Formats: sequence, structure tokens, C-alpha cells
Amino acid sequence: MKKFLTGALVLGWMAVIFAFSAQDAVESSQTSQSVSYRIAELKNRLMGQEKTEDQLLKQAERMQLVIRKGAHMSEYGLLAVLLIFHLECYDFNGRKKFLLALGLAVCYAASDEFHQLFVPGRAGRFVDVCIDSSGSLAGLLLYEGIVLFRKK
Repeated sequence: MKKFLTGALVLGWMAVIFAFSAQDAVESSQTSQSVSYRIAELKNRLMGQEKTEDQLLKQAERMQLVIRKGAHMSEYGLLAVLLIFHLECYDFNGRKKFLLALGLAVCYAASDEFHQLFVPGRAGRFVDVCIDSSGSLAGLLLYEGIVLFRKK
């Protein structure tokens, strides 16, 4: 039962990533712009600033690249952790399990960038595979750190 549940979570999250990657360039840009604008608004409120609509839009535009790449890293960090949960259902040692989860996440990142070559206005970029892969590694290192902390 655990294999089925963790496998379904992995496949479900892969489907979410695929759906985001299937957005054309305009839709993807609007999504990240919307998130960036909401963050700028929240910061404005929390800091007690009284920025104009134009100032908020400019701030959101400056944050957009960081937001987009941070989202990629988070997506793949979660994917890698879900993969390691799934691999725990099998008889792999810790190192092999870690490397296999990382390898599978990196392969999915590469296939995702390949997929984007066929989406209007999008491009498959090696640098994005590297960003996604670093998110995967960060997720796994965080997971391993939590496991070690809980053992002590």
C-alpha cells in the first residue's frame, strides 16, 4: 500500500510539473508576474509602505526572475524528496537511494526542458536543468539533515 501511495504522489507531482511546463510563454509569464505582484503587495503592507500601483508593478518585475527560478528549485526539491520516500519502499542502502532519487529527478528535469522545446514561446535550457537539479540536491540534503537530526 505504501508503494502505491508514494508512487502516486511522485507521479502526481510530475504531472503538476508537466502542466506548468506546458503553459505557453505568455501564460507562464502571467503566472509568475501574478505571484511576484502578490509578494510585492504583501511586502508593501507588512513594511507599512505606501507604494503606488506603478511602483508595485516595477518591484514585481524586478523580483520575477528570482521567483521563477526559486519555484523551479522548490518543485524539484519536493520531487526529489517524494522520490526518496518512494525508494524507501525498496531495499536500497542510504547512499544508493539518495543517488537514485537525485538521478531520477535530474532525468525528469532534462525531460521537462526537452518537453518545453515543443511549447510555444518556451525553450529548453541546460541552465534550467542545472537549476532544477540543484533544487533536487537541496531538497535531498534538507531531508537527510532532518533524518540525522531526528536520530540524535
